[in-house]
Amino acid sequence: MKIAICVIARNEEKTIGALVSQLAAQTLLSKPHTFQILVVANACSDGTVAAARAAMTKSFAGHPAHMLVHDTPLGGKARSWNLAVHELIAADADIALFVDADIELIDEMVLEDLVRPLTTDAALLAVSGHPVKDILKKRRKSLIDRFSLIVSRQSPTPHAINGSLYAARMRELCKVWLPVPTPGEDGLLTAMIHTDGFSRPAMHGVITQIERPTHYFEAHSVGGFFRHERRMTVGTVINGWICEFLWAGNYKENAGAAIRERNESDPEWVSRLVESRVHGRSWVLPPRMLTWRLFNLRGVGMARALARFPFSLAATLLNILPAVQANRTLKRKNSASFW
Repeated sequence: MKIAICVIARNEEKTIGALVSQLAAQTLLSKPHTFQILVVANACSDGTVAAARAAMTKSFAGHPAHMLVHDTPLGGKARSWNLAVHELIAADADIALFVDADIELIDEMVLEDLVRPLTTDAALLAVSGHPVKDILKKRRKSLIDRFSLIVSRQSPTPHAINGSLYAARMRELCKVWLPVPTPGEDGLLTAMIHTDGFSRPAMHGVITQIERPTHYFEAHSVGGFFRHERRMTVGTVINGWICEFLWAGNYKENAGAAIRERNESDPEWVSRLVESRVHGRSWVLPPRMLTWRLFNLRGVGMARALARFPFSLAATLLNILPAVQANRTLKRKNSASFW
């Protein structure tokens, strides 16, 4: 089996070396597969490229994997994803793993656990990692830490790709072209795989998430929380508009080729789509963007809903300011590039 491991990095000079070292220690790399290890450094202004090359040389010394650090001056994760899938990853690869440069893998079995379901269940097209905040490792957690962990546990995504770590069949990824720019590319990628590029009703069972935690990501400070929520709100709203636009195309086959054509012939199409949705409106966020954490209480049982309610309500109230900021951002020109 041919497996590609791809890291898309932007200005990750401080973290890329540790991640590459962790990748080299994964048990998957000791299996009798053919491996390609790829780092796509996009629009980096620091030493990410040099750090990645040094780490690859050191950590994979003697390993037969094909290694490549590709430096592209063009920014944007969606653009780099398209480049990796359609030009840099070997055309005959069976499975591709995508790994963010700023995460920490929990143990040496993570990548093997991601790939295994794809080898045993023919119906699965992608397997997502299970992210947890790094504050989970703290022996003494503050009240803010505990609140943050509780709120994050109340937002499960068992059939969605988490863009920081996932594995997918390359034959499926090769159908996909992401719109450029795409803020929060994992949400749109999930939709593309669920619907075979908006050509059929969604089949959520084709994507699963590993039950056990697989990797740590950095928890945000209070200020960082508000910035993060603003970014996520902007990305979610724009991706929703892109999905509505693609559904309206009534595609009989995967829309990937049509998206590629739009990206090439009309580079501003996403920006114009966003501008058309916000023109003349003072408030552009769907109402559910303010209350989605309360909607998550449905169907969990009365006792569990009552236990979760105070935390969901507090998180909803905290989200009001980022929502107002996101609404303001969406009304600016080129807000699709805000990420």
